Amino acid sequence: MQGLPDISTVELTRTRIKLRDDLLFIPQRYGDETFYHIEVASTSDFYRIGYPEYVFVSLLNGRTSFAQALAVTSQKLGAGSLNQFQAMTVYSWLLDNGLASFSDADAAASGATSTVRSSSSSDRWWKKLNPLWLKVPLGQPEGFLKALQPAFGWIFSPPAFVLWCILVIAATIVLSNSWSEFWSDSANVIARENWVWLLAAWIGLKCVHETAHGLVCLRYGGNIRETGFVLAVFTPLAYVDASSSWAFRSRWQRIHTAAAGIYIELLIASVAMLVWSRSDSALIRHILQNVIIMASVSTLVFNLNPLMKFDGYYILSDLLQIPNLMTQSTQTVRDVARRLVFGESASAPTTIGRERFVLMTFGVLATIWRIAISLSLLIAASVLFHGAGVALAVIGVVIWFGKPAWGFLKSLDTLRLQQPECLVRAFAVTALCASVLAVLFFVVPAPVMISAPGIVDYTHGEVIRAVTPGFIQKMHVVDGQEVAERELLVSLTNEEISAKLSDLQQRFAQEDLRQQTANRDHNGGALSIAQMNLESLKSQLAECQKQVAGLELRASRNGRIVVHNPERLVGTFAKPGMELLTIGREDQKELQISIGQRDLAGSVHAVGNTVRIRIGTHGILTGTLQPVNPQASRKLPHPALAASNGGPLPVVAKNKSSRDDDRGEMQLTENRFTGVVRLTAADAIQLRCGERGIASPGLIPASLGVHCWRSAQRWITAQLER
Repeated sequence: MQGLPDISTVELTRTRIKLRDDLLFIPQRYGDETFYHIEVASTSDFYRIGYPEYVFVSLLNGRTSFAQALAVTSQKLGAGSLNQFQAMTVYSWLLDNGLASFSDADAAASGATSTVRSSSSSDRWWKKLNPLWLKVPLGQPEGFLKALQPAFGWIFSPPAFVLWCILVIAATIVLSNSWSEFWSDSANVIARENWVWLLAAWIGLKCVHETAHGLVCLRYGGNIRETGFVLAVFTPLAYVDASSSWAFRSRWQRIHTAAAGIYIELLIASVAMLVWSRSDSALIRHILQNVIIMASVSTLVFNLNPLMKFDGYYILSDLLQIPNLMTQSTQTVRDVARRLVFGESASAPTTIGRERFVLMTFGVLATIWRIAISLSLLIAASVLFHGAGVALAVIGVVIWFGKPAWGFLKSLDTLRLQQPECLVRAFAVTALCASVLAVLFFVVPAPVMISAPGIVDYTHGEVIRAVTPGFIQKMHVVDGQEVAERELLVSLTNEEISAKLSDLQQRFAQEDLRQQTANRDHNGGALSIAQMNLESLKSQLAECQKQVAGLELRASRNGRIVVHNPERLVGTFAKPGMELLTIGREDQKELQISIGQRDLAGSVHAVGNTVRIRIGTHGILTGTLQPVNPQASRKLPHPALAASNGGPLPVVAKNKSSRDDDRGEMQLTENRFTGVVRLTAADAIQLRCGERGIASPGLIPASLGVHCWRSAQRWITAQLER
């Protein structure tokens, strides 16, 4: 059966509408098909329709009714014509977007005109109310862009493109040769204290990005109607309206306009990479690294992503020669869903392009991506703005999902009145699918691996601690230095102990002289007293000499030094037992992991087995899981694992009543267990102590639904405890 229009549209079949006088239709070829761009001259709005739609629309002159226009279209195009449902969709679309209005002679439609316009206006205002996505126009930038054209337009010329290719290739080679250094420094880029620098780089690059779109659009004769910025969760994103490029007859000109922003950002990233490799200033390298990451990773992930209506989408649409790719793919998915759920046999779309499979695949992926992005923005709002963010998230849910849900319920009510048997089928299919999903979600074990973050450390590393209290005078070693047995590591000074040793040595010499005098004079009483004093002084002197010897700490084994910022220790007072540095063997390392309470059962079953480990850029490694410490604690295993330091574990300020013996100021938000994954000698040699990694001891011993529920509980608990 054909898809049924809404009841309110039945009366429209007897109406007559007239197109706006300022519409300009521009034909374009996409492969073997002809499409028409519609330009509204007064507003510079652009739309795109297929040839059958164009034939139907061209007949709407205010004197021809809907039925007459459809009949003429069918007579002219035959099998390629629109059916009644498709024609009514186009008819309503013209009215909704203000491209046509009802004929003055058609008095019966006057009420409908008001309704349509009110609905269209309501939709536009409804979208503007979303606090998570606010569009702020700033005026027409065309004059400014024309002033920039003589100075910067050459950047987008063919010779400049050759230079661009050379710079990108050179920067890629430099990055590959300096990857380890660049990756180790990149941890500082995502640190919380660097967010202001990242935001500044992001805003600056996006302004340049949008300027590039405008310059290329003007290069091919287009115009820029508007510029401004969008606040996505209150993060500013610049934009320019280069939609006039849709009317370019050459698809390569349209692709060039869409790719201009990515082109200029990759150019900036390449130049920044080359300067970074030559700079010796830590500040300049840090700033350049922010620019490199923002101009490359973020651009490729977001702007080149074809699943959202950014640059990558328009590039893909022109490469595939499928106009209105998003609209057609969404309609294809809806047709398939209607056929499966309601049993409708919707007719084939008139502008499906060359590959229905491409449309179906793209439609499914784009739908999943839009839902994921919407949920991500909602979660980001609730996290960044806490209580106010929750309210914003609720408003976002209502605006994004409330209206489509209400429209869907209205269509179900219409179907109930017209064809109740289709509604019964829909409920049966939905119940079957829901049952299958429920089994997969709540019964079948989750195919999700346990994730246990950890830190690389020496297996039997020797911890060098202060033996004698004193001020650290000099650190004789640095981090990563190879040392030999008995090599001097740390020198301390303690004037009180040194003075005490000198005093004891003097007293010992004096008492020894008294002993010799008493022995020469055969004075037994004085000799006995002198001998007793000498024994006491000898014991005190030995203890003091031991303390003085403890002021010089030496290595008791060969190995490599691990010490964080040794210069910060110089001049500080070291109490007995204070950890100063560690000596370990490079072929004996382990990953010290932190395991969540709910993951303990799955981890215990994996003890003694080989587990997979991901550490930085080293790929997938393996190790042997050792017995897990059965005592849970909120003690932070290592400062590098704290979320405040860029790690994966959420932390809070330590309570004053905490009994943890560590001197840190943070503690975990929940009790966790500690474990050890022993690394092979070959893997241990290529890893450095202090590198973060993630071990996967086994599968989560619960269903996917339980896993998601527990994850949500942990996240909510962490938010409440902040």
